[in-house]
Amino acid sequence: MTTFKSKIVFEGERNYMAFFLTLACNLKCSYCINHAGGSLHQGQSHLSAKDWIKAINRLEIRNATPVTLQGGEPTLHKDFYEIVNEAEKDIKMDLLTNLMFDVDKFIKNVPIWRFQREAKYAPIRVSYHPGQNDINDLIKKTHTLEDAGFRIGIYGIAHPDKRIFAEIEKGKDKCIANGIDFRLKEYLGFYDGVLYGKYKYDGACDEKKFKKCFCKTSELLVDPAGYIFRCHADLYKNRNAIAHILDDDFTIEKLDDYIPCENYGDCNPCDIKIKTNRFQQFGHTSVDIKNITG
Repeated sequence: MTTFKSKIVFEGERNYMAFFLTLACNLKCSYCINHAGGSLHQGQSHLSAKDWIKAINRLEIRNATPVTLQGGEPTLHKDFYEIVNEAEKDIKMDLLTNLMFDVDKFIKNVPIWRFQREAKYAPIRVSYHPGQNDINDLIKKTHTLEDAGFRIGIYGIAHPDKRIFAEIEKGKDKCIANGIDFRLKEYLGFYDGVLYGKYKYDGACDEKKFKKCFCKTSELLVDPAGYIFRCHADLYKNRNAIAHILDDDFTIEKLDDYIPCENYGDCNPCDIKIKTNRFQQFGHTSVDIKNITG
């Protein structure tokens, strides 16, 4: 096992760890938040299972925060099951997924305890997108996984398009009728020229004028190649990486510094939205921004 000079100690108020195993997805939603402000960088390399496992095992988690596997669609990583099985057993994980995978294979290859912890929301969170994945299929798969012992919730967004939202509402009603936890999240970003969402910083994602600022993050965001970014906008556009998750001298305290940025105005809505933290307490934002000029 690789021994690093420093562990990555996650404690206190640190809110979220996101490991983007891949940015690839088997759905093509026109309103995907990952594409806010432009296309994802393509053709990036992917860490092997061996290196993801090194990165995960390097963590020392003192505040019960899970490692959230996400993307894209994280189960598309060719070594997904190896990563989930080979990481240290005291590491708890969450999974953000569209559930477009073979659930029988998942049940056979994933230990229940890996995605099992005490929280106010399900460790496995499924995104429902009308026209891309079918709610009846999601309900069937969810029941199969629940019968095997997994805890799952399905999420939809309050899309401003009335037709799409009507389908999401129908899906919500079906899930509730089937005893499935369904939660509705607000729509983020632009639709028909209107910016939707509740944000802490005015003009941060209006894409009209870029300004300078200083910002820091409360989250550990790691892209498919293992690079660490202060925000989703930087990660998706592959700019201004802070470090690499396998850098021998990386410590979590490097995220505590306010770092200069020239891209205020091109922020991703996920970073500046006012939302709940991992305890479901409202008022949290992923980044803290100051000294906005220009």
